[in-house]
Amino acid sequence: MKKLNICFSSPSKEAYSETFVRNLRNSIDGNIHFCYGGFIPFHSEDSELQNHYNAPLIFKGLEKLGYLKWSLAERNLIKYLKRKNIDLILANYGQSGAEMTKVAKELGIPMIVHFHGYDASVNEVIQKYKVKYVSMFEYASAIIVVSEEMKINIIGLGCIPDKIHLIRYSPVERFFEISPDYNSNQVLAIGRFVEKKAPYLSLLAMKEVEKIRPDIKIKFIGDGPLLNICKDIAEGLNLKCVDFAGVLSPNEIAFEMGISFCFIQHSKTASNGNREGTPVAILEAMASGIPIVSTFHAGIPDIIQNGINGYLVKEGDIEGMAKAIIKLYDDRDLAKRMGEENKKFIFKYHSQVLYKETWNKLINKIIIKN
Repeated sequence: MKKLNICFSSPSKEAYSETFVRNLRNSIDGNIHFCYGGFIPFHSEDSELQNHYNAPLIFKGLEKLGYLKWSLAERNLIKYLKRKNIDLILANYGQSGAEMTKVAKELGIPMIVHFHGYDASVNEVIQKYKVKYVSMFEYASAIIVVSEEMKINIIGLGCIPDKIHLIRYSPVERFFEISPDYNSNQVLAIGRFVEKKAPYLSLLAMKEVEKIRPDIKIKFIGDGPLLNICKDIAEGLNLKCVDFAGVLSPNEIAFEMGISFCFIQHSKTASNGNREGTPVAILEAMASGIPIVSTFHAGIPDIIQNGINGYLVKEGDIEGMAKAIIKLYDDRDLAKRMGEENKKFIFKYHSQVLYKETWNKLINKIIIKN
């Protein structure tokens, strides 16, 4: 069977936080033509997709006046997909799928759309794309979600259940090789400094921890718009236990997993409605064998059973999070049991082998059907 030509699209080329997109790309069998630069992509990794910003001024004027059937970005994408004999479009994020539906339909190319989180929850996005989402749901061969909650949301937006496939992310192999130090005093938190991950609430929880167990330290890995605010909070609280490490490489992150006794993430619903899918960092920590302290939020309760492989608290429950961290610190055998339970769970249900197999079976099924 010949290798499929797959257009793999994502708005960003190398967003450091989108390890899940890179992992998905590496998991798919076929000739991958990576297109990026917007919800209708205008760059390609092979540099053959023309950028509509470079079009002659007259065409830009005609486009602005509404005289063109196709936007310049759409026209260039159509030419590129034809030239590359694309068999399938895999669009990352709902907005990308919505904007590319017209092109896919024109060329008769089957399309898979992968939702990741904010594209299925942010109020402004839902409102803006409500109509285009319905058209996309009708045309797409498959809609991918990463949590049970997201599946319910997508059905509510107008997608028939039969088209929806729940495929959670899979940690890469390096995390399965980690043997964590359950006797360490380091708590680990990884993620962008944004409202839905609420790093400031984790800081407040650590202030409570520090009062009782001053030896416990926390390392935050990541960057984002709330980073400087969180640094100010830590300074204002006179927190001695905090280290803001910034963005680290995958190997450096794996090292930090190995010297941590637990992983925390205080996910919450942001003021604009933004919610998690199933956080990749939590799955990676589980694969590393670390117990989790997090919240009853989005897809997190799908993978963390409270009291079995970690602890979950209500969104905003700072004291509950602090108590859970202290409990794991005081009972290292418990931390080890929960961590080992996590590693077994991820290996059984979310291994790289299973992830690749699931994706490639789905793609082949769609190609055969079309």
